[in-house]
Amino acid sequence: MTKIKLIQLLAVITLILSSCSGYQKILKSRDLDYKYEKAIEFFDNEEYVKAFPLFDELLLLYRGTDKAEEIYYYYCQIEFQKGNYISAAQHFKNFSNTYPDNLKAEECAYMTAYCYYLTSPVYSLDQTETQKAINELNLFAIRYPNSSFQKKCTDLLGQLEGKLDRKSFENAKLYFTTQDYKAAINAFNIAMQGHSASVFKEEMLFLQLKSYYLLASNSVEEKKEKRIKDALIAFNQFKNSYPESKFLGEAKDVFKQTKQLRNQ
Repeated sequence: MTKIKLIQLLAVITLILSSCSGYQKILKSRDLDYKYEKAIEFFDNEEYVKAFPLFDELLLLYRGTDKAEEIYYYYCQIEFQKGNYISAAQHFKNFSNTYPDNLKAEECAYMTAYCYYLTSPVYSLDQTETQKAINELNLFAIRYPNSSFQKKCTDLLGQLEGKLDRKSFENAKLYFTTQDYKAAINAFNIAMQGHSASVFKEEMLFLQLKSYYLLASNSVEEKKEKRIKDALIAFNQFKNSYPESKFLGEAKDVFKQTKQLRNQ
């Protein structure tokens, strides 16, 4: 190592140690106003890891004072910025419920829902957090009908409802794929009832039609006629609902095959 590089390394180490020493002095200080100013400074500089212990301590020490609300708001925001979305959601909700008259209460109520939105997983996984987000967004819409966050809420709701819609569709489609046609028919009905405006409704009606036909074609004689009728009714429902469907040609073939079952 050259002399110049050694000097540079020593300078960096000295700077780091000096910085750590300075931060420790802030943590150990008994001057609460000073700690508060430094906590705000760290927050503004996006040094959330340094800001958090200070706000955590100040939150306890200022409890019951006029400053408590402001400190708690920063505390909530830091949890969010650190990516602790579940914890942040709980604190934002607590803030908006505890301080309903605070100017930040509306924002915190929205952030509660937004945090749950961020924890919502892909459609194939458990959707508990998705449902929590939907519930919080609907609650926010009722609580703050004229809020500037309403458009964002509507957009988020659309995304979350779309995720549940797809999960419901994929679950129903799995029965069809595994050739459990009776279960598929019921699952498609439940999916369409739960999501009347589903973007998958056209495909669900088509797959339901095929399920009726395939169920009929594999039926015992005493059940065959009723299932043929169900398939024919399903075709008419599909054709009337989607007269320009990309599936219509195949649906007509299924219709013809269904009618032929009576002659077999």
